[in-house]
Formats: sequence, C-alpha cells, structure tokens
Amino acid sequence: MTTRPSLPSLVLRGSGATARFEDGSDHVRWETAASMSRIPLEAIEEVRGSGRTIELVLTTADADRLPAVYAVHDVSAAAVAAFTAAVRARLPERAPDEPRAEGEGLITTVPARTDRGPSRRTVLIVAVIAVVAAMDVTVGVRREWEFVALLLLVHIVTAAGLVMVIATGQGLYYGRRLPKHGITVMAELDHHTHNTKVYRYTDLDGVTHFYRDPLGGQRLELSYDPRRPGRAATRIPVFLQCMMALVTVLGVCFAGGGLGFTLYQFGVALTG
Repeated sequence: MTTRPSLPSLVLRGSGATARFEDGSDHVRWETAASMSRIPLEAIEEVRGSGRTIELVLTTADADRLPAVYAVHDVSAAAVAAFTAAVRARLPERAPDEPRAEGEGLITTVPARTDRGPSRRTVLIVAVIAVVAAMDVTVGVRREWEFVALLLLVHIVTAAGLVMVIATGQGLYYGRRLPKHGITVMAELDHHTHNTKVYRYTDLDGVTHFYRDPLGGQRLELSYDPRRPGRAATRIPVFLQCMMALVTVLGVCFAGGGLGFTLYQFGVALTG
C-alpha cells in the first residue's frame, strides 16, 4: 500500500489575495479582504504556476465555457513552485473524458474576519481626517461655527477633486506614456470575473501577468512598463485622452482650491 508523502503547510500572500494549503488538507483556503473561501481539491482541474503567479483553474461541467480561475500575483517564484507542486500532489486522479462537476458550486465562502489590524492606507486616511477635523474645530472656536459648515462642503469638493486626479490622472499618464516608452504585446483573454474580463500576457522574462478590462474582446493590445511589467495600459483614443485631461484639470482645481480655502480659514482663525 502506497501513501502520499507528507507535504509542508504553505502560504502564498500576494497582492489582493492569500492562499493557504496545509499538510493533509483536502482544500485550499483562499482569503481576501472581504471573504474567505474553501476550495475543495475536487473542484480544481489544474494548478498553473508561472513566475510569480499561481492559478487554480476550477473544473467546469461545460467544456465550451471558460473555467473560473483563482490567481495570486506578486509572490516569490520559489514559493509559487512549492505551492504548485504541493497542491498537484494532492489532486484527485481523473480520466480526460471523465465528467466534471461545476467547481464554483463546490466552493464555500464566508465573510472575512474583521479583527485584523488597520492597513497603512486606513491609518493615513484616519490621520488626515483627524487633522482636518482639528482645523475645523479651531476655526469654529476662534471664529464662528457657521464657517465650519462651509468648510465641510469645501472638504467634499476637495475629496472629489483628489479622487478625480488620482483615478483619471493616473490612467491618463500610463495610457499616454506606456504605449510610447513601454513594451507592447497582445494579451489573451484568460477568464471572466463577476464584473470584468481578465487578460493574460507574458513579459520578456517569461513571467505571466494579468490585466483587467471590461470592454475588450478575445485579444487585447496593451503596453507594459519594462521596469514594472505588472503595470500595463491600453492605448487611449485621442478624444478620450482630452476628456480625461479635462477631468484631471478640474480635479486639480477642486482639490487645490479646497485645500487653499481650508488653510486660509485656518490661518485667519489662528492670527485673527
């Protein structure tokens, strides 16, 4: 009688998801910020490890439909290789023509635990809100509380401007820069999620990366940054570039004007 060898308990902590596979387990545990999923081994068709990315391809009852894929990105290549080998060693043996169950239907998902410590982004946001609140209170105490109501409206405009600059401005920057200074490749549709399409492309070192775009077809032309191959962008039409530039300029005006008004009122409250 042969027994499978004991395997180590492994953890892949990547960008956006963490995968865990313990010795002797019959499932892979998949954790995100919002949920924790139990993926039984019988729901996994194959495990693909490439460079710093690992993919769990689920079984599907319909051979004509793209299977669901769970992926962890930006982990060490050695960890990917070890995790891939460990899960493959535990997968059930199946004949190629054996009927498959619908893998997604075998997965159980529960909300994530909320007892984790706050992220650095959360700490930064809370710190900024605390500073702004302290400035508002100072204005209210040293001047009049009516100014505080006005400042609250200004803060909303400032926050909207910052969102416009960060989201639209960053997209415009990469959409213009990468097609000129990056490496352009054709990405293939890999799988769908509930709200977008996920494309797969390979850099010059043979490492696989993924790009999300809800509007593309089966193939998508995109350009990636040779210094950070995981950063990519599609070519943006000129009209859309103009619209994005306009939104970015408006965002700068909103954010700059709101911040300037807030600092001015705070300065008057301190010196008045």
